[in-house]
Amino acid sequence: MNIAVIGSGHIGAGLAKAWVKKSHSLVFGARIVDDPELVTLCESIGARATTIAQAPRDAEVVVLAMPFGALDEVLAATGGLAGKVVIDCTNAVERGVGLKYGHTTSAAEELQKKLPKALVFKSFNAQGAENLANPVYGELPASNFFCGDDPDGRRLVKSLVTDVGFDAVDAGPLKNARLLEPLMLLWVASSQALGTRDLAFRLLRR
Repeated sequence: MNIAVIGSGHIGAGLAKAWVKKSHSLVFGARIVDDPELVTLCESIGARATTIAQAPRDAEVVVLAMPFGALDEVLAATGGLAGKVVIDCTNAVERGVGLKYGHTTSAAEELQKKLPKALVFKSFNAQGAENLANPVYGELPASNFFCGDDPDGRRLVKSLVTDVGFDAVDAGPLKNARLLEPLMLLWVASSQALGTRDLAFRLLRR
């Protein structure tokens, strides 16, 4: 599968490393294509880098893994991403680590309004990047939730979540991003209270 990852920080790089191991084709969209760290990353995992505008052109999936504050600039470069599955990994937080959106809408729903012809999903927003490298605790893979409206896109996103090594949990339609986005705050609070980033969520089933 051809995947474009916008952003090569901890989350973007972590996802890319996991997906190339599953034989997916990865391209990073970057402001500075020849950034030394990005060049080294691409060489180490067999990915490539290009501009933010060019990265999505041949991609089936576009992953937004840059800071939320850069969203409008990125969308101005990518255009509407019509027909593409767009995975929103961003966290829209304001000063004091509070959510910008909540209860009546979510950052992912607002993104869908900006990209009306794209298939927007929320995922990979509520875990430390460490869990992308190793999501298994003992014998149990950590759970990773995702939500979105398109049935075909839902199956595709589930497969990508599984490819990272998570227990993929379908949380339903995109409006449920209102529930998933606050999980980031719970993860941060738990990490601070326990004094470790080596933790993750797990959904138990009978």
